[in-house]
Amino acid sequence: MGIKSFIKKSPLISKVAYNYLFGRLAKSQQLQNKSEMKRISGLKGKYSGKRCFIIGTGPSLTVADLEMLSDEYTFATNRIYELFDRTEWRPTFYVNQDHNLIQKFGNRIKKVEAELLFLPVDYKEKFVGEKYRFFVLKHKEFYPHKAPFSLDISKYLAQGFTVTYGAIQIAIYMGFKEIYLLGIDHNYNISRDAKGRPVRQEQLGNSYAAGMQSYVNMNNLPRIEETSVAYKTAEEVSKKLGVKIYNATRGGKLEVFERIQLEKVLED
Repeated sequence: MGIKSFIKKSPLISKVAYNYLFGRLAKSQQLQNKSEMKRISGLKGKYSGKRCFIIGTGPSLTVADLEMLSDEYTFATNRIYELFDRTEWRPTFYVNQDHNLIQKFGNRIKKVEAELLFLPVDYKEKFVGEKYRFFVLKHKEFYPHKAPFSLDISKYLAQGFTVTYGAIQIAIYMGFKEIYLLGIDHNYNISRDAKGRPVRQEQLGNSYAAGMQSYVNMNNLPRIEETSVAYKTAEEVSKKLGVKIYNATRGGKLEVFERIQLEKVLED
C-alpha cells in the first residue's frame, strides 16, 4: 500500500497529516508576509471600547436592517454586495475567506465600497490597493469542544468553517468591546453532516439574504458541527477578554450568544 493510500484509509493519520501540512504552509506564508503583518498590527486596539455589527447573509436579513446601521461600524461578508443596488448602506469592513467565492466573484469583490477589505494572503497579487489587508488563514485541529482562536490576526486567522468566526477574531483584535451578530441564521437549506453527507431542508428559505440569488458549491457546503464548536469557542474567549457578543439575528438557530433585539440595541 502506498503512503497516499495509507493516509486516506486512516482518519487519524489523515487528520495529523492535514494539520501538519497546513501548519507548514501557514508558517511559510507568515515569513513571506512580513510587510502585511506590520500593516495589520496597526489595527490592534484601534477601535477600543466601541461596538460593531457583524452581518451575515442569512434569509432573516433585510435591507431595512442594513439601513438602520448606516452610522455604525459594520463588518459584512461573502456576497453582501448582492444587496447594494437596493440600499445606500455600505459596510465599514468586508471579510471573505472562501476561496471558491473569491475566485468566482473576484471582480464583484473588488468593487465593494468599504474602508478595509480582509482577504486571504493567497490573493495579495490579485487585489492591489490600500484598502486591502491580507491575513494568513491557518488550519488547526479542532478538539471535541474547542476550536483554535487567533488573538493576533497579524500572524494568522484561525479557521472556524464560517467567515463569521473570522470576523469575530478581527473585531476583537481591533478593540471592539460589544459585537452584535445580524443575519447569522446558523441554519441552511443544504449543509453537510458530521460524516460529510449533504443534508437538505427544503422548507428553509434561501441561504442568502432575502432577494439574493443563491450560489451553492456542493464541494464547499456549510459544516454545522464545526461551526457550532467555533461559535462556542468565540463565546468562551470573548468572556475571558471582557468582550460581549450578542445575537441580534431575527430567528435562526444560533443560541450560543445572548439574544437581543436590534431595535433595542439602537435605542440605547
